[in-house]
Amino acid sequence: MNIFLIGSSSEFASNIALELDKNNKVFKFGRSNLSYLDYNSMKKEFSKYPDPDIVIFNTHCPGHKIDISKQISVEQISDISQDFNKVFYNKLYLYDICKKANHFVFVTSSITKWHDDLGFDHLMYRQFRASEQQIIKCIAIDGKLSYGLCPGGMDKDPEAYATKLAQIILKQDKRLNGDVHLVGDFLHE
Repeated sequence: MNIFLIGSSSEFASNIALELDKNNKVFKFGRSNLSYLDYNSMKKEFSKYPDPDIVIFNTHCPGHKIDISKQISVEQISDISQDFNKVFYNKLYLYDICKKANHFVFVTSSITKWHDDLGFDHLMYRQFRASEQQIIKCIAIDGKLSYGLCPGGMDKDPEAYATKLAQIILKQDKRLNGDVHLVGDFLHE
């Protein structure tokens, strides 16, 4: 299979690629070879490679601290808007360019699933991740296998988490479709 790994600069991503590359062809993309906000540039870059069977989104998601007791400034709104474009529209662009693939995986966060101590200070990060999760659901509705995998807790053993994440991806389990799952829940399978 041909696998596009988008967001490949971290050690964690390298470990995922090593596991996937054992029996597949992994093409790695990141800021060094991809302009995330330029649709035509991305389309041109991807045209150099065979169509992917699997697309993995492992791109950074920013967050902004907002003081809800103060009016938000024009500069803050501009920064948040630019980051939203990076988080949301680049994933839409990537999906549109790669939609011949039938399997889309988002390395994401479980922050929208539960209440925890990350409140208003992390509201924009929650919003960005929630928008990403809506893309996951729309891709699933589009008839593709699409889900998120959260590697929360990976600091304990990043290599084990990367290996398990890759194994989950290769299983192509349709029961995961349209939702976010914790990699840690699968570690001892």
